[in-house]
Amino acid sequence: MEVRHLAVFLAVADERNFTRASIRLHTTQSAVSATIQSLEAELGAELFDRSARQIQVTVAGLALIPKARAVLDAVVEARDSVDAVTGGVTGTVSVGFMTSVTLVDIPRLLGTFAEAHPGVRVVLRASERGSSGLTDMLSSGELDIAFVGNSAQPPTDVRLMELDSTPLLLTVTSAHRFASRGSIELRELAGERFIDFPLGFGNRSTIDRAFADAGLDRDVRFETADVADAAALVKNGLGVAFLPAFLVESEPSLRTLTVEGEDLRLTVSVALSDSRRPSRAAQLLWDLAQGARKPT
Repeated sequence: MEVRHLAVFLAVADERNFTRASIRLHTTQSAVSATIQSLEAELGAELFDRSARQIQVTVAGLALIPKARAVLDAVVEARDSVDAVTGGVTGTVSVGFMTSVTLVDIPRLLGTFAEAHPGVRVVLRASERGSSGLTDMLSSGELDIAFVGNSAQPPTDVRLMELDSTPLLLTVTSAHRFASRGSIELRELAGERFIDFPLGFGNRSTIDRAFADAGLDRDVRFETADVADAAALVKNGLGVAFLPAFLVESEPSLRTLTVEGEDLRLTVSVALSDSRRPSRAAQLLWDLAQGARKPT
């Protein structure tokens, strides 16, 4: 058994798909399949159930996951020890990020990081479950570091450092009955059709919590993971939405309102797992993000 076998195994376990794992590993699907078959033959057990449309990790595979991560973590520590002596930084850092959220200029931050540490390979990964999915991936070891939004219940083993925040404003069309108002009470929104993000996304968690605390229900009629799409849906009269100020304040066809007595904000933070030692590359990226924090 080689370390690369375990790296391929974890990629397939994380992605639940051989094709996506091959893209992540920058290799061919046939090479991934051959590696898994070789590993299964050596261990004498099937690691994946391939009978369903989406492959599932078997009981044997689930038992292997934490051991495989421990081996790869040890390899990272060994590399970091050598880097500390030679003065360089190498390896791979897996970075979680939120699509379409530009409050923090993550590409610019990563560009600065890549220029300072050209020996590090950066792998960007998103989650269909938004910030909640990203923090879970941190806890499981699928990610080394992540940029996340508000989370309803962040894992207790995740360390968060806030970078910036912006108000979430009720956004309506210029023809809406609330368009001429500057503010509104939450209870007045009963009966409105809402456009929002899927469960687990930072914006959705914040608004769901506000309505729940007020003992109010709301009708989320449309869901999208793209913040720009949400604004477009509002513009076409399909509902109202709570959107970040930076996105909608320059839109002439939209009107925004604050909610009286509520501090609704989208917060972007950088996150590390406290249950695992961060790689040197992840720690350096954390330090760089800290320097980019908005002054309070």
